[in-house]
Amino acid sequence: MDKGQFPPPYPGPPMVQTNTPYQMPQVSYQSQQTPVVTYNPPPPQTTVMTSSMPQTIQPSVMAPTVVYNQQPVTQTVQPTPSQVTVVIPPRLSEVPGQMKCPYCQQQIVTETTYINGTMVWVICGSLGILGIWPCCLIPFCVNSCKNVEHHCPNCKSLIHVHKRM
Repeated sequence: MDKGQFPPPYPGPPMVQTNTPYQMPQVSYQSQQTPVVTYNPPPPQTTVMTSSMPQTIQPSVMAPTVVYNQQPVTQTVQPTPSQVTVVIPPRLSEVPGQMKCPYCQQQIVTETTYINGTMVWVICGSLGILGIWPCCLIPFCVNSCKNVEHHCPNCKSLIHVHKRM
C-alpha cells in the first residue's frame, strides 16, 4: 500500500462537513420581582402577679410583612476577627529542650537530671529472678534506663518528667 498525503478511505457513509458556525439561540429574560420578607418578632410575654395566681398576657402576634423590590437585595456579612492563640507544649524527652517556663515565664533551655524509675527496678528484678543477680545493679548505672527530670535553670522548678516506662 502506498503511503500518500491522504488517509485511507473511511468504510462507512461519507461525512458531510459544513463550515457554518453554530449560532446560539437568543433568549430574552424578563426581570421578576424578588420577594423580601421582613419578620417582626413578637414582643416578649409578660407575667402579671395578682393575688395568688400568676397570669400570662400574650400580646397580639403580627404576621410577617412581604415587600416586593425590583432589584435583588444583597447583604454583606463581615465576620468579626477573633484571634485564637493555641499553645502547644514542646515534647520533652531525654535531651534538654527549649521552651517558655510556665512558672517564671522566661524563655529557657531545660536542665536535665536522671532519676531511678520503674524501668530500672523492672530490669533489676527480672535479672535477679533469672539468676543473674551479680548483674542486677547495672541498670542503676545506665542513664538510658532512668527517668529524666526537666528543671528550669532560672527558678529551679520541676517542669516535666520523661518516664521510660
